[in-house]
Amino acid sequence: MLDVPPEIWLYISSFISNDDLLELIGVNIQFYNLALDIRYRTIRIDTVNASTDKLLQRLRDPAAASRVRRLVVRPVVKNPLPSEATSTAPSLWQRISSVAAGRKQQLPSVERAIDALILVFPGLVNLTRFEIESWEMSPEYDLQPFFRQAWSSFGRQLEAISMAGRPEVFRQFVASDPQPVSCTTLSLQFTHELDTTAAAAVEGIMVDSVAPFINSLAPHLQSLSIWSWSTLDLSALFLNLRIFPQLRDFHLRASFNKAFPNPSGLTKLLEDNATSLQSVALRLNPAGSAMDPTSERSLGEWFASHETHSAVLANLKYLGMYPTTTGRGFDALVMYAQRSADTLTSLAVKDRYLDLDEVEALIAPVAHRHPDDGLQSLRINVRVWSAELFELLAAKLPGLQSLALYVGGSHPHRAATELFFTGMHTHSFESWKLRDIGVWQGGSEVPSGTMRLLANCIPSVRSFWGNGHTYGECKIYPP
Repeated sequence: MLDVPPEIWLYISSFISNDDLLELIGVNIQFYNLALDIRYRTIRIDTVNASTDKLLQRLRDPAAASRVRRLVVRPVVKNPLPSEATSTAPSLWQRISSVAAGRKQQLPSVERAIDALILVFPGLVNLTRFEIESWEMSPEYDLQPFFRQAWSSFGRQLEAISMAGRPEVFRQFVASDPQPVSCTTLSLQFTHELDTTAAAAVEGIMVDSVAPFINSLAPHLQSLSIWSWSTLDLSALFLNLRIFPQLRDFHLRASFNKAFPNPSGLTKLLEDNATSLQSVALRLNPAGSAMDPTSERSLGEWFASHETHSAVLANLKYLGMYPTTTGRGFDALVMYAQRSADTLTSLAVKDRYLDLDEVEALIAPVAHRHPDDGLQSLRINVRVWSAELFELLAAKLPGLQSLALYVGGSHPHRAATELFFTGMHTHSFESWKLRDIGVWQGGSEVPSGTMRLLANCIPSVRSFWGNGHTYGECKIYPP
């Protein structure tokens, strides 16, 4: 093997896929290190079986553990595959041994995997991202020893923390005294408590544990994501949050009518941090709205109340939200677009289907900008896709780079498709800069053949569904 400087090997490796690099582990020390870095950069504990035991044992070796940058713990017990199962009945000696031991063979448990993982923590000296979901863990299992070992091993170097579970798990999390002084990204996901006694203590946990922990990160927190998958009241949590001077990204997902009987704390967070916020996603779809239209109205009225809070959702680069089915909700969406008319580069409107006039009203606030400095990405739901829709977007957003359309109804019949392309061919899209387009209809992707016909009408298109190319079956869905 030639004596080539390490930086040249690194340059050569940049042209080799990760799968191929793993096959070159024995070529030399450079490829050996590159292959191990790829293999152990991200560790996911998402199943509990014999393979999990082997992986955790391997990570007791510092040569492997020191390469881990991201640890994702989502343990779920799975039954063994047929190939892993014993094909024959246990032998007489196995049955005698089992009886003599006074126990039956035990299936792996989530808790046992967590205990084994604790032994790995001291070797994770370069870990920067720590993610744990505790949905499958027994309510009686105390996670404080797990968290304490995590903080003592790598807590001060963590840049990103993601936690998901019941409120009681968050109380244990905070009680373990975390001190993530380097953390700039925080993601929290909540679900309900399993018994009424624990549920009654939820507000206290939010106010006395969760809010103080989030506030402790205030000086350097840049990204905050809070999701609630249940009916937890988050009002008190938001009322107790401080100002975050460096907060750029905020993502909230919850049922507005359940999570915010008092939304003033949420409004305050958006207003107090307006100077630094660049990206905001609000997925506040109300629960039960199909049966109770008042829940839609309350969310629309909250959006509309920001007319008197001029800093809310102003000067953003990205905005993603569900604007409700109400007129006030859509008017508020246009108001937000007007507030970010000079800065917005990406807009995503979820779940509400727009007609052509609404699309025109939505993009009007940003249509004045230069193509090279205007809206770059748009994701919308539309009632129908027509040549007039594409003509409007090309005329008003000539610099648009990425377009994702979710179209209502089922796939059109052949005559309707032919009519659509007849209309497309009567318009010119030669000057449009659109590079990527994805179209979904009836809950699935529009056939690739139709997409290629569409690309023939828009010469600049080079990619479908965010893939970076116009072939292949792997679709990347916009957030």
